[in-house]
Amino acid sequence: MINAIARMVAWYWRWRHDREAQRPLLGRVASHVALILTVSILIIGANLELQSLQSIARVADETLLHGLAKNVDAASQSLVVNERSYRTDASRAAIVRRADGHTAIPDRPRLEIVTYTVQPGDTAESIAADFDLQPTTLMWSNPEMEKMPDLLKVGQSLTILPIDGVYHRVGVSDTLQSLAESYKVDITDIVKCPFNPFVDGAKLAEGQHLIIPGGTKPYQPRNVTEYQGPVPSDAESTGAFSWPSWGTLTQGYWYGHRAVDIGAAVGSAIRASDGGYIAFAGWTDVGYGYLVVVDHQNGYQTYYAHLSNIFVQEGAVIERGQVIGAMGSTGNSTGPHLHFEVRFNGYPTNPLIYLP
Repeated sequence: MINAIARMVAWYWRWRHDREAQRPLLGRVASHVALILTVSILIIGANLELQSLQSIARVADETLLHGLAKNVDAASQSLVVNERSYRTDASRAAIVRRADGHTAIPDRPRLEIVTYTVQPGDTAESIAADFDLQPTTLMWSNPEMEKMPDLLKVGQSLTILPIDGVYHRVGVSDTLQSLAESYKVDITDIVKCPFNPFVDGAKLAEGQHLIIPGGTKPYQPRNVTEYQGPVPSDAESTGAFSWPSWGTLTQGYWYGHRAVDIGAAVGSAIRASDGGYIAFAGWTDVGYGYLVVVDHQNGYQTYYAHLSNIFVQEGAVIERGQVIGAMGSTGNSTGPHLHFEVRFNGYPTNPLIYLP
């Protein structure tokens, strides 16, 4: 017993004095054990996650397949129901129309001449579009509008033809040959037009109105008496046009409307599109209302019509962007807007060519 105790005391003494030598070994053993535990935990966690994903995918596949099966069943039932409904409706109907192009009923054309009263905001383009006609047909069917094709006024009555062409009142010297030559059509086009009721063959009666299908007339620009005084020597232009006003483009350029219309509130500033001098400023009797004309001294002139006020005088030198008037609705106008023209050597051209 004493020997055993002595051996234990001796072992403890040696172990206590040798701990410093044992620490490296213990550290390596502990690190290896920790590494093994970590790897084991990661492997176990990955296996659990993989099993979870497989389970989710399996459930999703089952749900998708189930939903597709239900949709197919529902579609099949819907087709059956629709087929039954179609058969029932077809059996009850007296006539069933097929979806064939030759069985469709086309829009019926107007078979007579009608009258239209101009409303606020109307333009020749908008009225023509409503009746499926060209704007020129309106112009060549109404003498008052023909003088001022782009200048309408509220309450004005317009003759609306059933087809495109010219509405002509027969004069004393008119013949079918002369009408065909004047409007650049064939005589047969006039004679065979179903809207021309010839009483005695193809003879014309004075005062009779005829529709000339496809007929045309030459354009006649309107002119105003311009400033006759000395041209200012310091009037200059930049050669580049700018927009004369902010607003909405309410009517574009076409045969009978050699301009653009810009709609905005009454009183909106109107600016000179380029520099030059004032060739005209005042009231006109040709539908423009209050008008300002700027001569740019390079062959170009710009017209600013329907103004409510004018801030310049004839002969005055102005610069590009200078305020020359205020927007209005004077003259033949269906609402506040600026009628803006660009003329080169006296002939109206499309302003949109020059504007940025």
